[in-house]
Amino acid sequence: MVIHRSTNSTNLGSTTMTHTSLDAPRMTWRARLQKGLVVLSIATLATGAGACGSKDSSTAPTPQNVPGEYLLETIQAKQLPVKIYDGPIGEPGDDDYYDSYILTIKRGAIDLDDAGNFHLMVDYHLVRDGDAIDDSFDGYGTYEINGNNIVLTREDGGGAGDGTVRSGQLSIQISLVDEGRVMPYVFRK
Repeated sequence: MVIHRSTNSTNLGSTTMTHTSLDAPRMTWRARLQKGLVVLSIATLATGAGACGSKDSSTAPTPQNVPGEYLLETIQAKQLPVKIYDGPIGEPGDDDYYDSYILTIKRGAIDLDDAGNFHLMVDYHLVRDGDAIDDSFDGYGTYEINGNNIVLTREDGGGAGDGTVRSGQLSIQISLVDEGRVMPYVFRK
């Protein structure tokens, strides 16, 4: 599978804001989606890697061949495409409020290069009050490996997370909609 890499990608470090008052800034639907994507924390793999091995990860062997492209296989153990949100979003009365907001992830991938950089790509289908769009967005940053543990940090320094990578698989806990719903996204090399 080849992921569509949009030439019109969104820099996840930027945020667009709308204001309901001078004291209470509110994010637009797109900023909420972007912010949610970059709230990354790497989780223990479904293989139970968190229960294995020494607590001192500095003595653990480093997994081989970690760099490469990992394709998104499942979200909450469901094969793609997966509807990850279906409901109202925003504050009633605000410009960014939608009675119906349906977000479906179509495909995704994460590239880990030899220099310690990552590139996360996600293609999605969004329906807001009946208006449908298909789009993509990208996230960039760095990663570090220590034993079977991996730490991702966004290019703006935020969104760090710890987890494991083993046997060509990693699982990332992501909240794409910034509504507090964190789901496991499993990627495989």
